[in-house]
Amino acid sequence: MRVHGNGRWNTSVAWRLPCLLLALAMGGSALAGPAGAPVLDDGKHGPAPAGYRVVNLGSGDLSALPKINAKGQVAFSLWDGAASHGYFFDGERVRDIGTLGGSDTVALGLNDAGQVAGGSFTAAGGERAFVWSAGGGMLDLGVLPGAGNSRAQAINRHGVVTGYAEGVPSTPPLAFRWSRTDGMTSLGALAPDAGGASFGAALNDAGLIAGAADTASFDRHAFAWTATRGLADIDTLGSSFSDVVAVGARGEVAGSRVPAGNALLYRAFLWTPGGGMRDLGAAGAAESFALAMSPGARIAGLVNLAGGDQRAMTWTRAEGMRVLGTFGGANSRAIQANDRGQVVGYATDRTQDFRAFLWSARSGLVDLNTRLRQAPPGLVLDDALAINDDGAIVASSNAGLVLLTPGAGAADGHVVGPVVAPDVVPAGTAFAATVAWVDPGRVGTRGVRWSWGDGSGVQAGRVREGGSEAGVGSARASHHFARPGVYRVAATVLDSKGRGTTVSHTVVAAAAGAGTVAAKGSVLSPRGAWRKAPAWVGKAGFSLVAPVAGTVPAAQSAQSATVPAQLRFDLPGLRFYSASLRFLGRQGAQRVFEGEGTINGAGSYRARLATTLGLAGAAPGRFALKIWQSGAAPGNEVVHYDNSGTLPGAVAAPLVDARIVTE
Repeated sequence: MRVHGNGRWNTSVAWRLPCLLLALAMGGSALAGPAGAPVLDDGKHGPAPAGYRVVNLGSGDLSALPKINAKGQVAFSLWDGAASHGYFFDGERVRDIGTLGGSDTVALGLNDAGQVAGGSFTAAGGERAFVWSAGGGMLDLGVLPGAGNSRAQAINRHGVVTGYAEGVPSTPPLAFRWSRTDGMTSLGALAPDAGGASFGAALNDAGLIAGAADTASFDRHAFAWTATRGLADIDTLGSSFSDVVAVGARGEVAGSRVPAGNALLYRAFLWTPGGGMRDLGAAGAAESFALAMSPGARIAGLVNLAGGDQRAMTWTRAEGMRVLGTFGGANSRAIQANDRGQVVGYATDRTQDFRAFLWSARSGLVDLNTRLRQAPPGLVLDDALAINDDGAIVASSNAGLVLLTPGAGAADGHVVGPVVAPDVVPAGTAFAATVAWVDPGRVGTRGVRWSWGDGSGVQAGRVREGGSEAGVGSARASHHFARPGVYRVAATVLDSKGRGTTVSHTVVAAAAGAGTVAAKGSVLSPRGAWRKAPAWVGKAGFSLVAPVAGTVPAAQSAQSATVPAQLRFDLPGLRFYSASLRFLGRQGAQRVFEGEGTINGAGSYRARLATTLGLAGAAPGRFALKIWQSGAAPGNEVVHYDNSGTLPGAVAAPLVDARIVTE
């Protein structure tokens, strides 16, 4: 966790946050494969598959990036509007893996045996590292002596786990290793006498663990741990900051670093036991970030261009760094790679829409939307998030998280598309919602259940099957919201065997004539905005209902005080919610709001939003959001997110799209 104040890494503040807020959602560990020779891309693995079968995994906001193993099993976490749930797809069905008695679970690691690792809350409110399996359920891994919380970040094929444990507020986080035979043991720290923190992030099957730890000079350096050598500082380049995203099968460690004296100038690195840390450069760009690495040491990530745009990149020993381009738009990002030379991520097109891609040296950049077989009507893939060596891909879409399986096999059940409904509606006014699906296995449809998120109960929808295409069905329902607010509309399609597939859509209900602005849309979250993951660039969604007293007649201004203000802002691993947004007034061509809220359902944070939403003729569209905590001393605030462009390395966040009702 980075706190930018005096130019040092302020770990004395950062480690006091709950474990749920400290996961490196952008990184995660690459699943370690067999310890044999790595398979590097030689351009001979053939073109991209001709088609993918789609499997619905779940609908909601991502709490962390998903993981996929060699068997095509998937571990993922979704926020349903009330809590974060961890799930496991076993190849046939999705299981909710439960909790340790509390409200939230986040799945962060997965191995080929189908074991899931992560963090789950207990009934007492603390978070504990866990390992889950279908046969054994969820096992609490405990904590280190003196700690109260723990979280698992990665698990290898032998069931060995790494992560960190901490005591809030007095004990700094310490990296740990856990196994069934040894239990949880501390990996130590680089500066134990100075209270330095350490975080376990990734490991391989040979037992090498890597992460980051504070030094005696208050920098943060990448480390490697082995049973024989213990914890060792591997930053041989003398960086002011270095962090780890993955460990390779042969002991390679990949991550990103900030060279000493270069402020926020990042470079991807690769460390090897024999060669030390190697700066991978930036292929002529201003910066580079490593976001993932395959077991065979193919790196996926991005480069920052001088003008602020980003491009996906991949790196191998044989070819060096290669920039992958876009579909005609301004940005792209690679997030995962496999050992067949395939890389996945997102790229924007000429209209700046996000499209999920697959890249290989032979096929180049391929829009995965063009390779779907028997896809439901309206389905759009906007980002590819994980890939295994068989080419199975986990992607996000307008119908939630989906699995793409290469080949032409038919699904056993429904494949459901997005809920089609207005994004913003006036409260008290009826609106229609529809959902469509395909039934490749011809199992038949039992019915569709609608849930509106306002406590009104479940409603049956009118089902229509057949139509112009065999196996295609749809359902329609109507509803009205009695009060303004932000609501999750969900449709569950039931097949003849009673199995349900749920998709959802957020609808913002606006107050009629009450002096409010209601909006839903997305912004391009720029590099540097999210302090915990400065490399993150991607689409962040928002929903907003807020009074704008003082911009309307007095009678309406008084009425607006009764309108419940809500702001939801979501990107994977950061979910901010405020129900106390207050309108401060106009600042130039923007409206300014302030309020308090939570991140990932916990803590107490302040937020300030300056936006052109709802202002006629305001251009360009802008959504400048800052989220922070007040420090122990005046002026010592801890900033967690800031896309306003006022801080080094950040640029103002443009609106990607927005639907607005202003009264």
